[in-house]
Parts: sequence; C-alpha cells; structure tokens
Amino acid sequence: MTAPTEDQVVRQYRYLLATAPADALRAAHVEALEGLDDRGREAVLRAVQDGLVAGGRLRPGDVSAIARLVVHGELRAPGSFRAACEPATLHDLADGVVGSAAVFGLFGGYADWDGADREPADPGVDHGGAPGRDGDPAAEAWAYARAHAAQQTGFGAGSV
Repeated sequence: MTAPTEDQVVRQYRYLLATAPADALRAAHVEALEGLDDRGREAVLRAVQDGLVAGGRLRPGDVSAIARLVVHGELRAPGSFRAACEPATLHDLADGVVGSAAVFGLFGGYADWDGADREPADPGVDHGGAPGRDGDPAAEAWAYARAHAAQQTGFGAGSV
C-alpha cells in the first residue's frame, strides 16, 4: 500500500509500471531519459546498477538500454529500481514518463487503483523436473533435445 505522503507523480508512475504494456513503458522511459541532463541519467544508471544489479558496462548516454533495464527490472521485482533511486531523480524520471506521448491515454483505471504494487513477474526459470513428465514443458523440451541429439550422434538417448 502506498504511503499517504507519496509524491503524486511517483504514484502515477507506479500505476503505469503496474498496468502499461512493456513496449509503451520502454518508449516512455527513452523519452524521459533523453529529457534528463547528464547528472540525471547518471543517477538513474546508478540506481539500475545498485537496485537491479545490472548495466555495469552501460554509460549514461545508453538511454535505450537503460530504459529496457528499468522496465524489465520493475516488472520482475517491483520496487527494486525505485527503492535504489534518489527521490529527486525518481520524481524527474517519473515526471518524464508520465508526461510522455508513449503513455498518453493509459490512465483509464487510475482513479480506482488501490496503490498496491503488482506481484513480481515469473522470470521463467526452469526449476527442473523429471524428463518426459507429462505437463512439464521444460522437461518435455529437454527430453526432445536428448532424443534429437541421440538421433544426430548415433548415441543412445541416455548418454547425452
């Protein structure tokens, strides 16, 4: 739940992060980052590096890559980037995103929004499973790959 003193622009930004399509969010972040000065982009990049543990090789001018990391990082772990971002920098970035053309018209349900962050996205990690087990797509793919490798190499499926 949101704190009663939360900046209105940051609240709108959180709403967009929870509801807007990823491609619109990426475009809005690119636009917002391009509107920041060098110091602002450096601060956003530091927050990406600290909060998302990503982007170590990026430079402040790599706005497209930074935007992609912010969006996907917030989708996977809501709040991780925002928590690492300085309040003034977060406000400036949020203001740029909220005012961008890419998110125009995406505030349809904002008035009814309860302020809660959404659940983190499933990162799609294969947690294992018995090969060939029905209903486990990862196990089925693994079993198919083993069978294909056995067919290509002439070795038995158990030796791959």
